[in-house]
Amino acid sequence: MILHMLLIGATQRYVDPLAVEIDYLQEMPTTHDAISKAKTQTWHRILTHYLPLYLPEIERFAGYSRSDWFLALLERFPTPASMIALGQGGFAREAWSLVGRKVFKARLINDIDETACVSVALRVDEDSVAIAMFRMVIAQARSLVRQRDEIERTAHTLLCVN
Repeated sequence: MILHMLLIGATQRYVDPLAVEIDYLQEMPTTHDAISKAKTQTWHRILTHYLPLYLPEIERFAGYSRSDWFLALLERFPTPASMIALGQGGFAREAWSLVGRKVFKARLINDIDETACVSVALRVDEDSVAIAMFRMVIAQARSLVRQRDEIERTAHTLLCVN
């Protein structure tokens, strides 16, 4: 079998990553994978534990796990009471910069505000320890998003010329 593969040219050359100084290329996907797994675990913790308690109806706005705007919104407004306290105009002004670039941004913010008004979430004080823990998990998720994005930018920069 080996002779046949050699005859037809089905061979590969071994390249030592350290010798040709490309070992960092192997580290990037490994680190990206570890960060992505940690982010997925954190995202699932938010979706299955924290949101059902503190903002159950807002899950439909979550989009997908790459959405940092959603995490930024939750970090600033972790409970329906924190959204309602500002009034519709105040909430819209503060949420506008958090939501990012959306086609129907005004409608999205209005829908989130209306959802907060009819929420069945637990009535928890925004300064409570429980909400502090929720914000900690959100901050962890946002940090992991930034780290993943940095690895992707670095990989693009290094590989776009190769």
